[in-house]
This record gives sequence, structure tokens and C-alpha cells, in this order.
Amino acid sequence: MGPHGTSAPAADRDYFSRTHVCARPIMTAPIPSTHAPIAPSVDAAALQREAEHVFAGMFELEQLVAANEFRALFVARHVVLERRVALRVHFEPDTPGRRWFERETVLLAQLDHPGLRPIHSAGYRGDWAYRVTKWIDGESLYEAIQRGPRPIPDVLQLARDLLSALDYAHTQQIVVRRIAPTSLMLTRAGRAIITDLRWANSLLEYAGPEVDPATDPFLAPETRNGDPGDPGSDLYAAAALIYYAVTGEAPAADPADISPPSLLRTACPKALERVVVHALQPMGRARYLNAAEMAGDLLSELGDLAFRTSAAPLTAESDPTAWEKLLRRALGDDYELLSELGAGAFGRVYRVRDLALEREVALKVLHPSLTADPGVVERFRREAQLAAQVRHPHIVDVFDTGGRTGLLWYTMAFIPGENLGQYVRRHGPLSIPQAVELLRQGLSALTHAHGQGLVHRDLKPENILLERPDWRIQITDFGLALALEGLRDDRKHYSHSGTPEFAAPEQLLGEMVDNRADLYSLTMVAIFGLMGRLPFGGGTIESVLARQALGEVPNVRAHRADVPEELARVLTRAAARDPDERFESAEAYAEALERALRRWRFNPRRLVRRLLGRD
Repeated sequence: MGPHGTSAPAADRDYFSRTHVCARPIMTAPIPSTHAPIAPSVDAAALQREAEHVFAGMFELEQLVAANEFRALFVARHVVLERRVALRVHFEPDTPGRRWFERETVLLAQLDHPGLRPIHSAGYRGDWAYRVTKWIDGESLYEAIQRGPRPIPDVLQLARDLLSALDYAHTQQIVVRRIAPTSLMLTRAGRAIITDLRWANSLLEYAGPEVDPATDPFLAPETRNGDPGDPGSDLYAAAALIYYAVTGEAPAADPADISPPSLLRTACPKALERVVVHALQPMGRARYLNAAEMAGDLLSELGDLAFRTSAAPLTAESDPTAWEKLLRRALGDDYELLSELGAGAFGRVYRVRDLALEREVALKVLHPSLTADPGVVERFRREAQLAAQVRHPHIVDVFDTGGRTGLLWYTMAFIPGENLGQYVRRHGPLSIPQAVELLRQGLSALTHAHGQGLVHRDLKPENILLERPDWRIQITDFGLALALEGLRDDRKHYSHSGTPEFAAPEQLLGEMVDNRADLYSLTMVAIFGLMGRLPFGGGTIESVLARQALGEVPNVRAHRADVPEELARVLTRAAARDPDERFESAEAYAEALERALRRWRFNPRRLVRRLLGRD
């Protein structure tokens, strides 16, 4: 077991064997190979008894972790402080190994940083020298990697902890030189702690030989011949550990042979890869100048936001560069920002990578002016919870909500492709079969959502995503309009184009709405698709309401003679100004649509035209 309650790694066993002095061992028969951290020549039971006698009244020895003829490591409980500690003991006085042990103890005692294992006390008991250090409840990076590469958020936290500890060490004129996966401990909370400074620059005159320094991938090339190195050497070691954490493999010993991390793990954020590759340069002068610069470069990619004194909320429109930095900072270790997908009245949509689940998702960030009201935030989260419970093949799955630094967002499935508005602008009006499929799939989605008590209230082409080539639609933003109701000017509330063309008349008038408002909006979306332009030709709310008050419904057949009369009649009813004149439900609308299509297909005149080749 290691000092944290798990198996001690091979490097610790190497450490115990590197003091080349004459021994005063406690030896009997070898013990089973399952206890490999304890040298076969050591009688563990006898050593345990002697140590209990030596430290009686000071420590209760719980377990012998590792031992050879010269050193031992115990997990112990401090009698006075009643806490678990790691107790390291050196047996041989007046030897090079003892001087190495003492100098490392002094060095560790001079440091005070959460990323470096602290020493509680040290001293002598007869011929034995000892030091008491923090017992870390966790595991080494080496042990963690045996289960596979680490989650990306954990790697980013490890990088920050490691670089912070190195920056501190360098201010104390200490170059750590070698940090092995076996000596970098990870706490249960995921924080990284360097536990071993035995190869630090100030200890080299006392140190024994290193293990295969020429091929050690965690040593900078310039230190593999025993040179003290400089802060840049530690940055190489840190980058090698980060590489190991993110890929599960040690980097090649020759820097020229190191593959980019993303080749081994596609989910590796590009920003992290760039920083690691920069620090793994073979020549020190090509790396970062110091740990602070390396950490700052990584932080800048996550969002290095300066303090803002302005009372006005930062937006993408007011300051795009600062907005992106704010967003990256807010997303932190949860998501990697990849690209912007679009913008609307409520906010912006981005393609991001979920770093924990390693998949691409769409993330919609609400406009900061909307989230300043606590009531809005509460309504938004409540509606997001409802939307997340809706599961339907034509409704975009909502995964999660979150927020930091004044921003609020929710994540949903990423649907590659265009929204309906983009498609029509690029390709022109929909064909009749496409429009019919739009209605069928949209009504299927609304039937399900309305059955769950969820009304969309903001259906428009921008909220209908297309999966091609099979022409599968997915509706997004369910419940968002209700959550943000009344906070925006209506002129900006209903569509990206700034018009209310797709909103039901009762909605524009501020009256109570129900599921029939969604039927109206879906119909107007279908009319938009068939005509290739806004249903009422654009204009103000007042002009649209005036035409709606006159009972005007866009005459689709005046623009598209190929639209069947049967389909046009269904659309006219669904777009009636009075909700009571529309279909009472999405299910009734769908049934009427199918009846109309059957009448159209089997219309005798159409059958004759088809026989004559005129249809």
C-alpha cells in the first residue's frame, strides 16, 4: 500500500534502493511477491515491532507501506494530533543516503504551497532519522492512469495545480527537475500534489543515480545528463505529465517523436494541446519563459477577463473580444468553445465540446440583459427542467443548464446542418413533399409536447433544425419564450428577422395563449417555406395585426400554383385569426392534413392528369 492507502508504485521501490551504503538490515526469509514494495530481504513483522517500540507514545503505526535495508515508509496515526500521517524513516547514520534524506527533509520544510506535500515534523530516534508528512487521501497519477486517461476537466485542474506549485518553487530558486507520475498525488477532490523533491537542483550533490535518465520521458532533455536545469526544465516535465494525463501514454523520450495529444485523444482541447506542445520543445529557449507564462497562456484560452467597472452588461455586440473571453472563462473546465452557430433575440448559440462526456453539444447563452432579473433565472430553470423531460425524435434533447460570471446557458443536442430559415434563403422555397414532412413531423412533436403541458410559444424557422439528407426536423427552444415572457420588446421577441410574422394574433395582443398558438405558428412556418418569403411580407406589429384583423391569410396558391387546394384549405383553417376556428389540437390538425392529402392523391381529375402525363 502507498502512503495514501493504495499500492506503492515501482518508483518508490527504486527510491528505497538508491542509497548505496553498507546495511544494518533486519532480514529473514523472503515474503510473498504480492508485497513487492517491501524488499524480500526485510522481515516486515520484525521491522513493524521495532518501529512500534521506537515511536511508542508518538505514533500508532497502522501499516508498513514499503521498506528495504535502509528506509521504510509507514502509515501512522499521530497520537497527540489524532490524524493520519505518512512516516518516513531512514535507518543508517553517517551515510550518503542519510545526508540525502536530511537535505530533502530540510528542503521540503522550507516550502509552503498546497501543491507541495507539507512536512509536519522531523527528528531522530536513536539511529533512526524520520520525517512526518501529510497523508494524502487519494492516489498517484500513475495509479489513476491504469484505469484510463483522465477526464479533461481533471486534466485542466491538474495543469493549474502543477504550474502553480512550480511557479512557487521557482520563486524559491528550486528547480524540481523530475516529477514522475508515481510521485504526483491526486487527492479525492482531484487536486494535484508534488510529493517528491529528491532530484531537485539543490540536492544533486547528495543524490544517487537516476533511473534510465537518457530515456526518462518526464525529464527535460537538458537534465538527463545530471545538469541542474532551469525553470524551463520543469515546464517540460509538467507538459509531459499533462500529456500523460490526457492521453494515458507517456510522451516519447525524443521530443521529435512526440505525437500531438489530439492524435491519441480527439477530445483534447486545442488550447491545451497548443500549450503542451509549446512546453515540450527540445530546446529550453523555445519553451515558455516561466510557469506563470505557461499558466497564463492556458488561462487566456479559458478566458482571461480583466476587471470591468462599467455597469452595462458585456455583450457580443458591445465588445466581441471581451465577450468571447468572458464566455470562455465562464465555461471553464466544463466546455470547450468551438464555434458560433447563430444568434437570436434571446441569446447566442455555440458549438461546444462537453469535456466530461467528450461529445459536441449546442450551448445557448442567454443575453446578459435577460439574466439580470432573478425571476427570469428562476423561470428559465423551471422551464428548462420541463423541456428536459420531453423526449421525442423531432424535439431537440435538452441536457443541462448552468451559468457563471453572470452568464446563464443551457445545453442541448448538437444538430449539424441548417435551420429552416437558412435553408430557404439558400435553396429557395420548399417542395410540396418537404412542406408536408415539415408539417407532419412538427405536428408529431407538438402533439407530444402539448401532452406534457409544454407550449413552445416561439415557433419560427430559426427554431426548426434540419437533419439532411433524410429531411428530419428537430424543434428547439421549447419553453424559452414562456420563461422570458414580457422582457423584450415584441418587435424583437418573435424572430431573428425582427418581425412578428410567425406569432399568433392573440400572442401579439398580449392575450392568454394555449397550444393553438403553436398550431398557428407552425402553419406560418410552413407557408414561409412554400412561399420562400415572410408570410405577411414583413412590416411592423401594427401592420401585421391590421392584416390579421381583416382575416387575411397569405394566399399560398397565388404564389405557388402547384400547392394542392386541399392542402391550402387546411393551412387556411390552421391560420385562422380566432383560435376557436383553428384545429383544437395538433393531433386533430395532423388527422385533417392526412385526409386532405388522401383526397388530393385520389382526386379523379388529378388521376386523369397523371395518366395524360400532365401532373
